[in-house]
Amino acid sequence: MKQIIENVKQTIAQKEILWAHPIALELQKYHYSLAIQWAIECIQIYSSEIKSDKLSQLNKYIQQAVQEQNILTPSQCDEISREIWYLPEREEIQTAIARLWASIAAFRDGEEQGGIIETTRTVELLLPDISDRRLLDRYLEAAVRICEAYKSQN
Repeated sequence: MKQIIENVKQTIAQKEILWAHPIALELQKYHYSLAIQWAIECIQIYSSEIKSDKLSQLNKYIQQAVQEQNILTPSQCDEISREIWYLPEREEIQTAIARLWASIAAFRDGEEQGGIIETTRTVELLLPDISDRRLLDRYLEAAVRICEAYKSQN
C-alpha cells in the first residue's frame, strides 16, 4: 500500500486524473468493503471541511451506508443512488454520495470493476482542487490506516 501511495502522490503531482483508482483497486483486493469504507471515510473527511446546507439532508445516506450496506440488495442500493442523484440542486457531495451507493450496488452485484470505478469517482469528486495537499493527505492516510487495520486482523 505504501508504494501505491507514493505512486499516487506522483500521479497527482503530474495533475493526472484517476489518482484514486490504484488505491481503490488495492483495497478491493483484500475485500471490497475496504474500498467502500475508504470512500465513506473520505466523504466524512470532506463533510467536515465544507459548508453545505444539503449536508444535513444527505447525512442520513452516509449513516445508512455505514450501517446497512450489507443488508440491502444491489437493486435497493441502486435505488438509493438514484434517489440521491435526482435530489434538486446537486452539489459535489451529493454526487459523491450517489456514486458511493452505485459502488456498493456494483460490488454487491459481483461487478468488481464497476465498483472500483464508482469508488474512484466518489473519492475524486471529494478533491475538487487536486493541489489541496492537506485534504489529499487525509484521504491517503485513511487508506493506509484501513489497509493496515485489515492486515493486522487477518
